[in-house]
Amino acid sequence: MKKALTAALAACTLALGISPAHAQEVELTFSTYLPPAYEYAWKPIENFVQTVEKESQGRIKINVFHSGQLFDGYEELPALSRGDVDIVNMTSTYPSGTVPALNIFTLPFLFDSTAHLKRALDQGLFKLGAEQELRDTHDAVVLGLAPWDPYEFYSRKTPINSAADVKGKVWASTSSMDARALQLLGGSPTGMPSSELYLAFDRGVIDATPRPLLTGIGRNLYEVAKFLSIANVGIDVSVLTINRKKWESLPPDLQEIISKAANQRDQEQFERVSAFVDHALQRYEQAGVTINRVEPAQLEEMRQLTRPAIDEWSKQVDNGPAYLELIEKTRQP
Repeated sequence: MKKALTAALAACTLALGISPAHAQEVELTFSTYLPPAYEYAWKPIENFVQTVEKESQGRIKINVFHSGQLFDGYEELPALSRGDVDIVNMTSTYPSGTVPALNIFTLPFLFDSTAHLKRALDQGLFKLGAEQELRDTHDAVVLGLAPWDPYEFYSRKTPINSAADVKGKVWASTSSMDARALQLLGGSPTGMPSSELYLAFDRGVIDATPRPLLTGIGRNLYEVAKFLSIANVGIDVSVLTINRKKWESLPPDLQEIISKAANQRDQEQFERVSAFVDHALQRYEQAGVTINRVEPAQLEEMRQLTRPAIDEWSKQVDNGPAYLELIEKTRQP
């Protein structure tokens, strides 16, 4: 009877144009440290999940754990590599210690805008080595990349309007690269995840930090950091990745559904970031934060002082000069 039932089920699925393997439901665990308050990054994730489940007609079920419920930002890539989770949406700074090529996004003053970043990604920036390293060394298949809004300077007591203003201050850094840039500017960096910034500012443990506007809103930094200096220090990315073994176990049609949904996620986040910045600055002003724009001459001085960080990175990473060449090639006059 069991054999007859199995044969009948196989015949039914074949009659519907679905192979027995394709008829099986796949359940995936998605982990992200991002909280829903990070709206322009969170909403595209929600839509990605809904699109995959809808387009697969229920053959894929994605269980999402947000706000570091399973793993924090530093733990996401190791967890994915081990197969403890199936999908992560990791911010590139957190795993950059083990994948130095990821530091390309937080090299100081390298990208002019998110539009510049998109042009470089569209021309294959991530395919110069970082994508293959993640796959070969960490079993992480990259599904897509989408930007954060640019890093700006938050400070507690005085604004950061020049290189001289960086000196002597304790800075919360996100990666080895922004830490190196802060050192070159005379600051004292200490690595710190965004979840710890509020208390660190409130207790006077840190004086300043380079972070996106979204982090400040999501973590209520406008309550403890009274100055915001617009300098476009760097533009980080969220890297949507899936475990390689899990990816290779999926049939081609499900891979295609996930890939298309990931591409839609990327496009949506780029659009949301572009619309976010002006609105965010208004919210900071309403909260009583003093906003300054670093003057071009002061930015150029910072750029020159931190150039050694870029040169050092270029020598440490395979194909380093090619990354920088592509970024310059996609820079608009």
